[in-house]
Amino acid sequence: MPVLNRRRLLMTAAAGGVMAAAPLARAQNKPDKLVYIGDNQGGWKRTLTEEVGPAFEKETGIKVEFTLMPPDAWQARMKAEFGAGSSGIDIAQWSVGMAGWISPHMLDHQEVLKTIEARDPSFEWADFLTGAKLAATYDGKLTGIPYRTTTGILVYQKALLEKAGFAAPPRTFAEFEKAALALNSPPDRYAFGLMGKQGAGLYPTLASWLYSAGGRLVDFKTGEIFINDDKGVTALQFIADLVVKDKVTPPEVTTWEFDEIIAGGQRDRYAMAQTFAPYMTLINDPALSKTGGNWSADLVPGYTDKSQSRSWVDGHFLAVPKYAKNADWSIEFIRMACSKKWQLRSMERGNAPPRGSALNDPIMAEKLGWPPMAARSIETGFPTPAHPVWTTIELTLRTGVSEALQGQKTAKQALDSVAADWQRTLRRAGIGRA
Repeated sequence: MPVLNRRRLLMTAAAGGVMAAAPLARAQNKPDKLVYIGDNQGGWKRTLTEEVGPAFEKETGIKVEFTLMPPDAWQARMKAEFGAGSSGIDIAQWSVGMAGWISPHMLDHQEVLKTIEARDPSFEWADFLTGAKLAATYDGKLTGIPYRTTTGILVYQKALLEKAGFAAPPRTFAEFEKAALALNSPPDRYAFGLMGKQGAGLYPTLASWLYSAGGRLVDFKTGEIFINDDKGVTALQFIADLVVKDKVTPPEVTTWEFDEIIAGGQRDRYAMAQTFAPYMTLINDPALSKTGGNWSADLVPGYTDKSQSRSWVDGHFLAVPKYAKNADWSIEFIRMACSKKWQLRSMERGNAPPRGSALNDPIMAEKLGWPPMAARSIETGFPTPAHPVWTTIELTLRTGVSEALQGQKTAKQALDSVAADWQRTLRRAGIGRA
C-alpha cells in the first residue's frame, strides 16, 4: 500500500480515490454483493455508504448492500437472523450496549485483526484508542473493529453566550440554567436543544447529567439499583425543569432524536446542546447550516463544580458474523473502512474515529473544534452498559425519562417506577438473587 502524506491523503479521499489494496490470497469465491446491516440514525455513515462502499466495489467488483434501519428494528433483525444461524448478514454494525448478546454470534476479532494486519501492516492496531478497544471487547473477546467512538459534550453558540453576558460556557448545573434563561428567545430560537423523543436518544439525553450529578444506573453483578436515588432524581428533574418549568427548549423537542438535534442546530432553533461530539461537524458547517461557524465545544457542566463533569461513552463497531459465507471479503471491507485514510476522511463528514492519529490531528482539531473535548470526555466517561439485560431495562428507562420531560410525572415518581420494573426484570434474569 503506498504511503501518502497528509495533504495527498485528504485530496485523494475528498476526490473519492481508492488506495491500492494489499495483495490478497483468498480461498473464497467472489460474491456479487456483501450485505451490511446497521442503523439509520445520524449522518456519520455518509463516508461509509457514499464513499467507502463505492470505492470497495470499484476495487473488488463487489457491491456493498447497505440495509440501514431504525434502532429497534435493526437490533430485532440481527437477533432474529443470528438466533436462527442465518448466513444472510456479511457485515454487522453494532453498538456498545449490544455487546452482551451479540458477542456469541461474532467471530473472534483478534483472529480477524491478525488477518487484516497480515494484509496491511499499516493498519496499526496501536493507533486505536484504548477506550475504543475496551468497548469492543466483551468477556475478554474482541467482538468487532471500532469504527466510531463518541461521547456527549456541550456545544454552544459562543457569540450568543457572550452577548448574554457570559464570558465562558456554563461550568455547573446552576450556571447552565442561568445561561439558558438568559439565552432563551422564543419562538425563533430557544436556549437548549435535546433529544426528547421516546426512543434510543433518551439514554444519552439523560446520561451526561446523571453521571455529572454523581449518579449511577445499576450494578449488574449484585442487582443493586441506583437510578432512583437522590443523584438520579436530581439529574432527571434538572433537565425536565428546563423543558417543563423554564420552557427553554423548542416545543418540538419531544419529537427530536438523532437527525433532529442536528437539524435543530443547523436551523438556529437553540443556542446550546449536550449531544454527540461529532454532530458539531454537521451543525457548524456553513455549507449545511444556517449557524455554520458559530459553534464552540466544551465539556458538559458538573453538578456543583466543573471537575465533576462526566459523560457517556458509546461507539459502533464493524464485525463479521460467525455464520457469514463471505467472511474473507467482509474482513477486507472492514480493513478498508477502518483504515487511517478513510477514518480521517469520515471525521470530516460527522464520524468520531477511534484512532488517536485522527482525533489528535491538529489541523482537524482546529477545523472541527470538538475532537480535543471528545478525547477529554472519553477519558473519564462511562461506557454504555453492555450486559444483555440492558436492552430490556433501557426500554423502561425511556418511558420514565419521557414521562418526566412531558411533565406527566415528577422525576422521583418516574424513576421509582423505572426502578420497580428493573427489580422485577433483573430477578427474572437471575441477577440479585440471594
